[in-house]
Amino acid sequence: MFDAIKSMPAKVCLGLSFLVGILYSINFIFFSSCSVINGDADCFSLIPNGATIENETYGRGAGTLYVAGALMFGVSSGTLLILNEGARGKWTIMLPTIAGFTCLAMVLAPPFQGDYETANNNPLYATIAALGLYIAAYVMLKEEGVDDGLAFNMGIKLNNEAKYAVMLSSVIGTLYTINHLFFADGYAGAGGSTLLSGFEEGSYWTDPIAATPLSIRVLATFFVTYVSMGLILLTNGAKGNWPVAHVLLFGITFFSLSIIVGNFATIEQVIPGDDNSPYTPDDSTDLTNSIVVGIVLLLNIFAYYKMREEGVEEGMTFGGENFENSDDFFYKMYPAVTAGFVVLLLIANFVTQPISI
Repeated sequence: MFDAIKSMPAKVCLGLSFLVGILYSINFIFFSSCSVINGDADCFSLIPNGATIENETYGRGAGTLYVAGALMFGVSSGTLLILNEGARGKWTIMLPTIAGFTCLAMVLAPPFQGDYETANNNPLYATIAALGLYIAAYVMLKEEGVDDGLAFNMGIKLNNEAKYAVMLSSVIGTLYTINHLFFADGYAGAGGSTLLSGFEEGSYWTDPIAATPLSIRVLATFFVTYVSMGLILLTNGAKGNWPVAHVLLFGITFFSLSIIVGNFATIEQVIPGDDNSPYTPDDSTDLTNSIVVGIVLLLNIFAYYKMREEGVEEGMTFGGENFENSDDFFYKMYPAVTAGFVVLLLIANFVTQPISI
């Protein structure tokens, strides 16, 4: 299995890194409402957050972590693609992933948490472990051509309408990255300035289940990965760059659908011992977020469609074997995987996330 990677140590490092990512992804997508209360309502969570009622993070931000899980699922799909298809030329996936997880480690580090500390440092330790394994794999895969074609260009190499879609998507992603990294307090309603309209100022202090600024910064670190992938396509061109194009397309799809489907489901947050529980999440940003991610999703689908004209699927493989018909990915595999993920989101929102009281 995964014979495309020849180095066993590199394969083990990638596999362990994937395992860490997918476990957190599953936990957040399906069980975040239980995780944020440390499983105290006799509910199930793969990875409880370790918080107690005295911690500020207790009961907060289940919806934000759910979205983070979808973003992480897309990143993990990139690792799975490398294991399945080999390392040659996959710097387009690995370097953005390293950048994103480096930012995540910094955001989770106590000196950068500000006034919103996590209940424990387990997420930081898991991030450092996954990042270390991933970097080790990257170094070992240099012998297998992971850096083939590595280039940092300044000019735009996409030639048709795809460049406008990627540019606009990248601008939107960059704005949200900057806002969520540096103006998370204001966006979360905890006070302070914000570039983009978020929750009502002061609402954080009156809403016991509001997302912490720290969890909003976590979202931004995943945006770093996807924006970087978009810029790589923009400056290196589409031809033969199907691996990063696929990860970007799936990642944005998972992210967008998690928000759109999640906004249709109102999941009340249970806080054990609180007489006012359960609490209904603040939906004041739902419409704006749904519109923005819907636009970004359509931009990325259109961009991929137009990049096919520029040879993005040249050399495309599945399990190391060439696609007999390149149309199969865009018209069969992508819709099928998307439909499957929608089913998982429906299960999460209507079955596993709600906590019975």
